[in-house]
Amino acid sequence: MNRTRGILAAALLALFATTGCFEIEQSIELKKDLSGTANFKLGVDMEPMITIMAKMQKEMGGDKSPLTKEDIAAAKAEFKKKEKKSTTTSEDPRKQAEGGLPPGVKLLDVSVDEKEFGVTTNMKFAFDKLASLVGVKLNAKKEGEADGDPTKKSVIDSPFQGLEIAETASTITIHTKPQNPAEKVKAEAGEAGPKLDPETEKLMNDAFKNMRIAWKITAPFEVVSSNATRKEGKTLIWEYDWDKLQKLAASPKALDDLGVSVTYKK
Repeated sequence: MNRTRGILAAALLALFATTGCFEIEQSIELKKDLSGTANFKLGVDMEPMITIMAKMQKEMGGDKSPLTKEDIAAAKAEFKKKEKKSTTTSEDPRKQAEGGLPPGVKLLDVSVDEKEFGVTTNMKFAFDKLASLVGVKLNAKKEGEADGDPTKKSVIDSPFQGLEIAETASTITIHTKPQNPAEKVKAEAGEAGPKLDPETEKLMNDAFKNMRIAWKITAPFEVVSSNATRKEGKTLIWEYDWDKLQKLAASPKALDDLGVSVTYKK
């Protein structure tokens, strides 16, 4: 069991070194002809992961005692030291997006805000038709082009994946679901080693418990029905925390109840 956990821990340490606690926001602003703009925000906070990695490394050394302030400070200092020594840089976010734009979608702006233990990337797109957004791909590779460093790429490849639009003579219905990057990290951990034991799975869940995801849709139409969490003016907002995301993952019915859904009158 200890050897298995050691293999898992090593795999998770490698994954945690390139991921963090996520804050994700997708927002769409529609015009009457269903053209408009869309924003994708991806924030990664490494600080919780640094604590988790420190705990795992301490336990791998046979010490099960709680982390001290000194342990955490040392882990943060070591993280900064490694970041400073690293000669690799993140993939250019503009390059990540521009290589995977479908017809009818343009990249308007990209900004990257680097913090002490994290980074926030914002991308803004313009689209001719709402349905075109589903084709936006990040990290797209051109034919014949070598693979980039996977640890420097966005953890979400398709920011508007699952977006569905249905029109009738009098209504427009939009459906989608929030993407949970933690599920991708868990899947990669499963591929990298044996099945997660309960202790390791708890550590992983603790690492992601502060994750926040939001979807926002602003439209010049009357709302017929919606399951939005709240509303600000013409903007409908759907908010998801870790517990809500777990319910979504566990039940297909939860997707109907908790996934993004709105019907507008034209």
